[in-house]
Amino acid sequence: MVGVIGANGVAATNRLCTLIEEKLTQMGAYRDAHHPEMLIFQATQAPSRSLYLEGRGPSFIDDYINIGRKMKTFGCDEICMCCNTAHYAIDQISNAVDVAFTDIITLTVSALPDGGGYGIMCSDGCRKFGIYDMRIKHLEKNGRIIYPDEDYQKKVTRGICNAKNSNRFLPPDNEESPQNCFISACRNLISLGAKTIISGCTDINAVFDSKIFKQTFPNIGYVDSLQCMADYIVEKHIATSPYWSNNEIHERQ
Repeated sequence: MVGVIGANGVAATNRLCTLIEEKLTQMGAYRDAHHPEMLIFQATQAPSRSLYLEGRGPSFIDDYINIGRKMKTFGCDEICMCCNTAHYAIDQISNAVDVAFTDIITLTVSALPDGGGYGIMCSDGCRKFGIYDMRIKHLEKNGRIIYPDEDYQKKVTRGICNAKNSNRFLPPDNEESPQNCFISACRNLISLGAKTIISGCTDINAVFDSKIFKQTFPNIGYVDSLQCMADYIVEKHIATSPYWSNNEIHERQ
């Protein structure tokens, strides 16, 4: 059973469930049993991951370890963290819980085309510690991470924050709309040489997915971390579920 430590933010975690359900349904699922068993823990009371890495708040790590242990007792044999920034401590948390943790950073970096500049929209904490830079180096990816200019990094941060509040419902042409913030940041990243944009914060997908991106930037690549996690969970489920392995779904179609 897959466990998800979520609420980073709440909308992003809900969006992950939607992406998984929609993809399986499009692939032919027609029963509840065709979908994976998942345990979702909305960790709304855990401290901010980014503020901790920025040196402006308490650590989230002990909370995540305690949550992971609870999920283990409920039968989770793999846990995902619906937060890119939390992966700063993935090894520490995984070792303490003694359960495998899915690495969203590795999934996302592995999905990048080889070579070129990778523009990234991520939290200030993720940027400060170069979480994606380290994984690019570790996986020997032939490319480099490009961050937005300072003013546009502030737009990314505002977009992430506004994706969590009522501003997410504003029209895209409003300056406080998260879509507007992310589009502005993407334009800046492209001007700096980015050939592919990484959505390095799961909150982004709740308001700005690949379809919206491609409408504005049809010739630029886009890799979304939340979509990468959803795809991984779907692929693992299909590989292990008896309903898929015995071709029941394909026979029904």
